[in-house]
Amino acid sequence: MTIGALALRNIRGNWRSCCAFFLSSAFSVMVFYMFAAFRFHPDVMNGRILGADSVRQGMMFCQYIIIIFSVLFVLYSSSAFIRTRRQEFGLLTLFGMTRWQLRRLIVYEHAGIAVSAIGLGIGSGIAFSKLFFMTLEVLLDREVSIIFTVPMEALGLTVVCFALLFAVISVWAACKTGHGKIVDMLEASRKPAEQADFSHGLAALAVICLGTAYGLALSINMRNFPLLAMPVMISVTIGTYLFFTQFSLLVLHSVQRSSRFYYRRTTMIIVGQLSSRLKSNAMMLFLVSMLSAVMVTASGAVYMMKRAVQFDGYRTQYENAQGLMGLTMFIGLFISLLFFMAAGSVIYFKLFTELREDQAHCKALSRIGLTEGEIRGIVMAQIGILFFAPCIVGTVHALIAMKALDNLLMLSNWSYSFAVIGIYLVMHTIYFLITCHDYTNSILRGAFGHRMGRNL
Repeated sequence: MTIGALALRNIRGNWRSCCAFFLSSAFSVMVFYMFAAFRFHPDVMNGRILGADSVRQGMMFCQYIIIIFSVLFVLYSSSAFIRTRRQEFGLLTLFGMTRWQLRRLIVYEHAGIAVSAIGLGIGSGIAFSKLFFMTLEVLLDREVSIIFTVPMEALGLTVVCFALLFAVISVWAACKTGHGKIVDMLEASRKPAEQADFSHGLAALAVICLGTAYGLALSINMRNFPLLAMPVMISVTIGTYLFFTQFSLLVLHSVQRSSRFYYRRTTMIIVGQLSSRLKSNAMMLFLVSMLSAVMVTASGAVYMMKRAVQFDGYRTQYENAQGLMGLTMFIGLFISLLFFMAAGSVIYFKLFTELREDQAHCKALSRIGLTEGEIRGIVMAQIGILFFAPCIVGTVHALIAMKALDNLLMLSNWSYSFAVIGIYLVMHTIYFLITCHDYTNSILRGAFGHRMGRNL
């Protein structure tokens, strides 16, 4: 069997872990193409649309964001895809595959996924371009309709950018995998969890940093904004990171010392496993909470800025301002949607990276007498905490940020802010239910096979 045929068989056999990587890549390609198609649209290039230069600059700004997002997003999904298959790579090496052949296999797999993702992404982008153009027509508040077209410049730019991105990531993944030892690969899922230790001083520093950041943010006005903006951002970033790496472990340690609560039913198992999971997932929780905060804040900020545009007596200037604010709102909502997808996907990838380890835990729990319902409850509780802890922290950050914007712009629009947060929580809950159902069933099927699989 050739390396190419083996790569194709591996993609089919590992479709569950491969699917998340493939779909996230295709989504990034689709979004990038739609913005490129509008940027290179003939009506925008020849100035037929009022404010075309500003619109083109806005689209270019969005494309820069998409590129940065795509690099981080595809890199993270590729890393998760590789980590879930370390034992497989160890077995292939044990059976005689050389390091060079293993690296070629990884490059071929990434190449196959890349070609398919670019094809699906561009095809989906072309299919949704008309709807994308119609949405921009409404938000730009223009009477001129934007005709449907497929600019060749957009196609070429999309293919070149993502071909280079996938080439770099595939080489990086191959080099990273080739350096591992066979024993480490084979025992990847058997390594004991790290001891979840913490520092009382750093836990207290987390509270101090967040309290300082919130206090400074609530005191921001037009005069002191340049002076306080950077300290607020630095304090909230440090405080959030320490909150998940130190303070959360302190809270769990306090729960473990409460015998009345800790020894109630399955609480001991949930808290015990959470201690090690929070230690290994601290960076992920930090990233998701910051993404959530940016997403909710961006949605509220662009709406408040749009309200701040006042009619100044000159129709053309007012229409230009309204159109540009419509574009700003579109960019803000787009960034919010992008960050929502990123936050949910980061959790999804992290969970399925630990799938085999959780299956082994479930087998061990069943041997000591726990029922299927109790095991399902333990898994759902742990996933729920991993999903909603960063969501709640990010929402609190966003509320403080929107209050600071109220003071800065001298506007008050809490009804819209709470509506944005409500929509976000509903979408996050739906995503949690879908992921929890899929992940729980995968754990029980892998741990107990057909015996429990028929009852799911």
